[in-house]
Amino acid sequence: GAETPGPGRVSQLVTDFGLRLFRAALGPRGDTNAVLATHGATSVLVALQVATAGRGRRQLEGALGFSIDGEGRGDPSPVW
Repeated sequence: GAETPGPGRVSQLVTDFGLRLFRAALGPRGDTNAVLATHGATSVLVALQVATAGRGRRQLEGALGFSIDGEGRGDPSPVW
């Protein structure tokens, strides 16, 4: 199985997802001023990984770019 990433790597993975989410949410609008709670969104999606299996779990892992069971993912899927 995949090795569990260390705390520094987990922090980087969460930050990467937050930045991709922020860019995807604001890209089409072109707004320059916005607030988005990416940590909250990430927390909910990580919690959903615990409660799902199969295709749904793989989709969450792809969107986040990591699995709660260890990285085990290649390039992250587009957020939208």
